Amino acid sequence: MTEPVDNTGDAGLIVGSSRRSPAPVGVTIKTIIERGNAYELPDIYNLDMTVLEVVRGARVIQRFGEAGLSADSCDPGFECVMARVKAGYFRKRRGPGGEAYRLEEGQFAAVSPDTGTEYEFPALPPGLQQLYGVFSPGESHEGWVFLQVPEDEKAPLLIFKRPNAGGVHEVWGHLWFRLY
Repeated sequence: MTEPVDNTGDAGLIVGSSRRSPAPVGVTIKTIIERGNAYELPDIYNLDMTVLEVVRGARVIQRFGEAGLSADSCDPGFECVMARVKAGYFRKRRGPGGEAYRLEEGQFAAVSPDTGTEYEFPALPPGLQQLYGVFSPGESHEGWVFLQVPEDEKAPLLIFKRPNAGGVHEVWGHLWFRLY
């Protein structure tokens, strides 16, 4: 017999649904996204996303120095953060369709857990297997997201801005993950 899974966090919120209840490293968030345009019924797809690993500060430079990262890869007062993320994209219902999905850099951001302030992206290193790219339905990809956070930020968060039909990011809300 399988034990039930508790997918609620602080204050009964669904894990990954807000900055008060971000998903821990290794926990998969299963959600939906809409594809199409704002003037027709959208196609619904499942999106599974997991932060598999987080590397921060000096460990980033040690581990990824061969890819061109150095101590000055991030802005002064900030430290580099690398998040290895796995994303899967699946058609929710059968029938015609099969629209590809492009995962883009601007859909991820490191944020403050207190205010939700987004931190600017550092320059992307060219030699890393990054997560961004095109997904066909049924595919999963794994890669790195390169971020920066203030050096004194103890519990930064990662948000994923999921799109809906018409390309608007805010309607469905963000997915929230721990970067610690």
